Amino acid sequence: MEISAGRYRADISAFGGGPRSLEYDGRPLLVDFPRGEYPPLNAGTMLAPWPNRVADGVFSHDGAVHRLEITEPGRSNAIHGFIADRAWDFVEAGDDHVTLAIDVDPQPGWQWPMRFTVRWSVDADAGLRADVTAENLDETACPFGFGFHPYLSAAGADVADCILSVDVEANLPLEPARNLPAGPLIPADAVVPGLSDGIATSGLWLDHCFNAPAADARARLIGPDGHGVELWADDHFRWFQIFTADPARREGFPRVGRAVAVEPMTCPPDALRSGRDLIRIDAGETIELAMGLRAATTSTS
Repeated sequence: MEISAGRYRADISAFGGGPRSLEYDGRPLLVDFPRGEYPPLNAGTMLAPWPNRVADGVFSHDGAVHRLEITEPGRSNAIHGFIADRAWDFVEAGDDHVTLAIDVDPQPGWQWPMRFTVRWSVDADAGLRADVTAENLDETACPFGFGFHPYLSAAGADVADCILSVDVEANLPLEPARNLPAGPLIPADAVVPGLSDGIATSGLWLDHCFNAPAADARARLIGPDGHGVELWADDHFRWFQIFTADPARREGFPRVGRAVAVEPMTCPPDALRSGRDLIRIDAGETIELAMGLRAATTSTS
């Protein structure tokens, strides 16, 4: 589903409810994939009602224990919720916007029916924006977290030639075997020095979780010609998982090889168990979230 405004053009995929591609002046701001294909490595998908991982798929809520299906069997985790790998329903569209929706029925480990709606829109000045609504259709309150999984592109530049900056101040250590929290927050510079100011991505591999200090955190990937992309998310999002797809680690992005995903999240990994920054949606209530992408240059830093 193509939408456009000014020099922006986006193609929104029904699979996972997110953008298949985004271009500015014909140059990519996202690493794309062929139309009609399932998003590789969750590219551009929505992650809910929790992002990231739940250890052993087990969590408690309001005194009851819930057991989710294990969807990352190699690590014995439940990962990325229920809506990233499903086709969303078309609701309505215009030249510069499209609205999609999807229902989540009660299932093992998750008793709460929910409805998700996303309105993707493009603006000639502001770029691509997503307005997301999550509604709890149950008669009891539900826990909730949300994430977005884009792979950034600096106008098509090789990621090895780019500079990545993300507004973070702390790192949440993850144990490598299962990518689950393994200790208290530590300074981000102790793990990736200079990430907030900008670091070269050549040879860089990450699958790390970071905490943003305040509202309006942003991430930027800038190419050698000074052009690139900026990702923003509203003040619900205080966490970023940064992941490098890399064929050297048997997980390359198809047809591209290395690519960097910057995933804004409302909560960290294993939040259904820890409760950290977990959102509570009361019966019949909704929550609204917003995030987006736009073209950036070194002169707009």
